[in-house]
Amino acid sequence: MLKYSPDHFSSNFKFDISKLPTRKTDRTSLIKSVLSAICGVALLALGIFEMFTFLKAEKNSDFSFFTVEIFALIVIAIAIGVIINSIFSIIRYKKFAFDGEDFEITYKPSIGIKHHEKVALSGYIGVRLRVLFTQNNLFNKNRYIIDLYHEDASKIVPLYISTNGKNIRKIWESYASAFKLPAININERGIVKRDYTDLDKSIKELSDEGKLPFIAGGKYPAPQSLKIDDDLKSTSIEPSGLYWDTFSSLFLFIAICFALVLMFGGVYLTFTGMSVPIKYWIIGTLSLLASVYFSTRLFSSCRILLNDKEIIVYNIVCGNETKKTSIDTKDIEGIELNYNTAIDRYSLTLISDEKIISFGSRIPVNDLLWLRDFITRKLIGN
Repeated sequence: MLKYSPDHFSSNFKFDISKLPTRKTDRTSLIKSVLSAICGVALLALGIFEMFTFLKAEKNSDFSFFTVEIFALIVIAIAIGVIINSIFSIIRYKKFAFDGEDFEITYKPSIGIKHHEKVALSGYIGVRLRVLFTQNNLFNKNRYIIDLYHEDASKIVPLYISTNGKNIRKIWESYASAFKLPAININERGIVKRDYTDLDKSIKELSDEGKLPFIAGGKYPAPQSLKIDDDLKSTSIEPSGLYWDTFSSLFLFIAICFALVLMFGGVYLTFTGMSVPIKYWIIGTLSLLASVYFSTRLFSSCRILLNDKEIIVYNIVCGNETKKTSIDTKDIEGIELNYNTAIDRYSLTLISDEKIISFGSRIPVNDLLWLRDFITRKLIGN
């Protein structure tokens, strides 16, 4: 089974080593944490207000507002969760200092005592590039992380973190060159090292120089989860099955429950002669729209077209192409598997100096390994 490392806190981080000594703090954005806490408090106040409003109305009425009370309790529970998470995000942080030879690492957890240790640069194995798929409230995004890798996860030092993958390969190369350490990836083979002077070389060039790791898979027959149409000019690859996104399924379920609670509550109040506040109809409409949005995500997929000049990745939603991205085959310098913490799946990533393309998060990990080797064989003409 593939392994993955703990994540860092920040989504916008750059460790500047051009002037020494230097220091940097890795923490969740304070502005976002404070705004999240304010929204949580406002949501909590709204839930408590609605709860007491309907409890008071029940005392002066023969009707029960049990359905609306359940909704208020759900709002209060969500608000408390948002507030606690925001407070933890504000409290926790990691501080890193570097003098050219040693790193000083200070970790302050949300709960517990502060930790401090000193680690020599010579103890680090290399500079690693990762692409992490993370959940951000109702939406998801990629985080591109470059860090100094140590066998002890608590000693890993983030160097660059961003949600924008532009020029990420060049940035990776610059850090590896500055520290004079190999560039590394971690996959099912363990730690795969590449000399930082080889980062600019394509997969084909590495193969020609005998520096490409042994390719064990990628031979026919293809896994049942993949449908492959291979001819002399191009190869088309697409999933043959439907793999549901865990978080999309969860949010779809929550949105449907919200819509049903509000709908039945509104119908109940209407039949009992009570007026239904317009805000509940608005929330109900938003819940229905959320249900439609996450329903379409459940039926999304991808299609890959590979020829001598480029690899094109199409995003497919309900059978229709919604997005097209491409990368020249001669520019592909890496093909890696990356772990998705949000849905507990892996995706396949094509890497060049200019861009990174990730796809296949609905495909089983063993089949992604086969697909990675299959594409690699195509690129090197094997």
